[in-house]
Amino acid sequence: MKFCMYNITTTIKSGGIETFYWEVSKELIKQGHQIELIGGVGKYIKYENIPLKMFKFTSREKILDLGNRFKKLGERVSFFRNAYSYLKTQKYDFFLIHKPLDFFTCYFMKKINPNIKTVFISGGEDFYGFDKFFAKYVDFMFAVSNANKKIIENRYKRKVIILSNGVDINIFKPNLIIRKDFRKKYNLENKKILISVGRIVGWKGFQIVIKALKNIDACYILIGKGEYLDKLKNLAKDLEVEKKVLFLGEIDNKLLPDYLNMGDIFVQPSIGHEAFGITLIEAMACGLPVVASKNGGMIDIVKDGENGFLFEINNINDLKENIIKALKNRNNLSVNARKYVIDYYTWEKTIQILIGEIE
Repeated sequence: MKFCMYNITTTIKSGGIETFYWEVSKELIKQGHQIELIGGVGKYIKYENIPLKMFKFTSREKILDLGNRFKKLGERVSFFRNAYSYLKTQKYDFFLIHKPLDFFTCYFMKKINPNIKTVFISGGEDFYGFDKFFAKYVDFMFAVSNANKKIIENRYKRKVIILSNGVDINIFKPNLIIRKDFRKKYNLENKKILISVGRIVGWKGFQIVIKALKNIDACYILIGKGEYLDKLKNLAKDLEVEKKVLFLGEIDNKLLPDYLNMGDIFVQPSIGHEAFGITLIEAMACGLPVVASKNGGMIDIVKDGENGFLFEINNINDLKENIIKALKNRNNLSVNARKYVIDYYTWEKTIQILIGEIE
């Protein structure tokens, strides 16, 4: 079978959705399928050996400002227009997308080839005025969590199958040598370390961790970049905890397992909706228990008291108490965290479910 893995951001940034495309493509090739990634012109090429085509697009900043959704849709329409001449010459069995913003592409792909099977794997809820019309050209719908599944089913009134993200447990794994070396590099030997990874925006809730730090015997490492970074740095200064916070900025995704190994506890304090939270299972695969807000798909991943703890969204005291509990019980939680990922969240299991449903 030949898959077209269609997503504008696959080649222009690193995140959960982009990781899904690269890793699923790698696993499908391993299982004997043909793959072609279609992405926007960019510099983020995770695996050189995966067939890839990149096309130009008009960035949303240059689209008429009639709202953020309109700008996102305009960006994707421009991308599809540039890719269309190539796409109509290809013979794909499956056309895979990740956003409702791309539903309109399924209509055109079925015009090119009525036999093509279109697959939507929800990575968010970017709904717009006429997505319901184009949804009828989507053959299969998947959601990454129970919370995500309810939202998609409610929107489109049809069957939605859960298909979780995965992790490469041979890359994301505990490494005591790396842990020791990296802690020494940053002068953090014998420290208890909390760590978070993600885009630095307000809805990710990293400010809550900084506010909780004053009463926790631990340091905090934050990895990522974004427009909210300066506000977090100023907040740390205002609260007089700047010496306990290490802002590392964006790092090469290939180095992420090494940096995760520095930590004792992974913290995901999101205020806004998280469809899944791939960084959680990457951290757990490295043996880090997780403390996460009771938010979206993270509720499926974190088993309270087994592989981490859940806290009430935006509740600083609840976050603090659960971090302290996690630090006290880290050894048992760590073993359970990695085992849980091995049992439920490998890319092999993801592909097994995907192929089983669409064949």
